[in-house]
Amino acid sequence: MSNPRQLALQIQINERASLENFFISKNNYKTIQMLKNILTSQNKSAQVFIDDLGSNGKSYLLQAICNDFSYSNNSTIYIPMQKALNLEPSILEGVSDLSLVCLDDIDLINNHREWQIALFNLINDCYEKECLLLLSGNINGLEVIPDLISRIKKMESLRLEAIDDDELLEATKAIAKNLNIEISDKNLNYLINNSKRDIKNIFRTLTQLEKESLERKKSIGLNLIKEIIQNS
Repeated sequence: MSNPRQLALQIQINERASLENFFISKNNYKTIQMLKNILTSQNKSAQVFIDDLGSNGKSYLLQAICNDFSYSNNSTIYIPMQKALNLEPSILEGVSDLSLVCLDDIDLINNHREWQIALFNLINDCYEKECLLLLSGNINGLEVIPDLISRIKKMESLRLEAIDDDELLEATKAIAKNLNIEISDKNLNYLINNSKRDIKNIFRTLTQLEKESLERKKSIGLNLIKEIIQNS
């Protein structure tokens, strides 16, 4: 992403992420449709909380939304709290001037009162300045100041559900296609059956396979898959 603020924060975003290649499982079809409707509505001050109880692809989804939204000359930023907590809360100042702000894993601000206050102020600023705000995290694990949790509970709440086992192969093939890597169905099944069966872990494994394949200038075979799984 070419957003100067994104670059200044030294937070990288997956430039290939897009809603066009986000695998939509049957459990999440309605959620994604509702999200698309919100993004294309005239309500520029919409605020959404995406609740993710597990590793169901919310980080990829937020990055995809940022990328797609920026194609229409909108200014966007993606901030993963896992990295942002190493910075000062003041990084949130002024981001409400953008068209879209996405904050990932906000439950990580538990026990960080200054960050909680900064997020509360951001929510108010985004509403006043008509900046679309998307937050994600595990609401069950969110323990913050009462004013903040009250504001979050007033947001449109959407939930990403886990991908069923009978869709894992199709989802894995979609990820491999997006990464532009060729793996046989037989080897993909091996990867699925010998890995932690969640889409986040599978994505991480396929990304590592892509990297190793390019560096070694070798096709992705069963031996390389076994090696990556064993070392993960």
